[in-house]
Amino acid sequence: MQMLAKEIRMVDKPSLSEVENAFQPAKEVTAVVRFAGRKMEVEDGYYGLLGDGVNIAIVGNRGVGKTSLSRQLEIAASGDDGLLDHLGINHDRPLDFLPVYFACGNRVTDFGDLLERLLTTSNCLGDWIYDIPGAKKEVVSYAPEIGAKLFGIEAKLGGEKATEQESRPAVNNHSIDTVFTNVCHAIVEEGIAKDGLFIIVDEFDQINDPSGMAGFMKSLATNVPKAKFCLVGVAQDIQNLMKEHESVDRLFSGSIIRVHPMQPEELREIIRIAENEIDGFITFDDEATDILVSLAQGHPYMVHLIGKYAFRSAYQKGVKVIDRAAVQETLKSIAERGADPVLEGRYKKAVGSSRQRESVLRALAQVRGEDGECWTTDAYKIALEDEVDNASQFVGHLVADDYGSELEKVRERYYRFKDSLFATYVLARPRLYPPVG
Repeated sequence: MQMLAKEIRMVDKPSLSEVENAFQPAKEVTAVVRFAGRKMEVEDGYYGLLGDGVNIAIVGNRGVGKTSLSRQLEIAASGDDGLLDHLGINHDRPLDFLPVYFACGNRVTDFGDLLERLLTTSNCLGDWIYDIPGAKKEVVSYAPEIGAKLFGIEAKLGGEKATEQESRPAVNNHSIDTVFTNVCHAIVEEGIAKDGLFIIVDEFDQINDPSGMAGFMKSLATNVPKAKFCLVGVAQDIQNLMKEHESVDRLFSGSIIRVHPMQPEELREIIRIAENEIDGFITFDDEATDILVSLAQGHPYMVHLIGKYAFRSAYQKGVKVIDRAAVQETLKSIAERGADPVLEGRYKKAVGSSRQRESVLRALAQVRGEDGECWTTDAYKIALEDEVDNASQFVGHLVADDYGSELEKVRERYYRFKDSLFATYVLARPRLYPPVG
């Protein structure tokens, strides 16, 4: 009997892999059952999918869950109503789009390069071009260079031969936007998906020069109304994202989704979901939950980052309930190991070797308002308690490129962190140098 009880306990214990993946700071949430909150944003995205000729834009700061939201829209677009049902969003039929997802990164130079990558990447349009005769003919005949990338050198030669046989004009290559439009039209006409094409372009803000994209999207909406884009990126508005100010709002017709920091109850839901992933084998007590929610300041990424390492430590130590002290110890461990090397590197660059500059940086993060603005009068009072009497000098440092230019001046005596996720990290991370005051 004792052996049986021991075996049952062992079965109930989650694997290390399950514990490691209960929180996922390194990847977006793709499973519907693990997606927390965001009812209004999901609803806006859903109605954007329903609207004829309407594109979608998802904008906001880093670490607030833009990519996860876009992946959930991708799932809904392909006909899975699970999230809509879970959030209580009214719908009358499953959607039937052919969804395509592409993350730019900083390797995409301009919108023409983006279109070419969408055409040639296998998990985007590349595989469909191969299977649909009209799309394949367009690429092989009018864009032999792209055809060669997709089908090999024979496609390039075949394209040249076809052009010769059909006596087309000497200048027969179409521009990339024309080829892309014709390929989209061929795919839509094939009737693979009743509602058309849904193309998600993540990290759009990373494109070096996106000029021309707005004009192309206007043209595509007219010529292929069943092809719609969803642009995702770090920006405050769509003009800022596309770097164009010419009637871009019309392209999105009310489907610009501004992803704000999460509400505390939504962050708590992330924690509860992670606990359920391992059947409650490890949990956060109420105080630890409150601290984690407070530290995150609306950024789900921070909940996932801190939660992941807190779970790992608890599992290794055989601890079932994570308390306040464990969260504080986790924060120290995250900083020491450089668990997020980008944020940690930025912090150390901003602080440098100066205790005073660290005090001013943290004081500014502490007085940051809901609108993201930091009033220096309040920050200087906090810094003075740490015996920093020339705080304005260090504010000047934090605006400069030499220290990462993490701050920007809004107006006299008001500054703003360029990245709200970094401001959150500043507050959560233990100090490099001990305070004097």
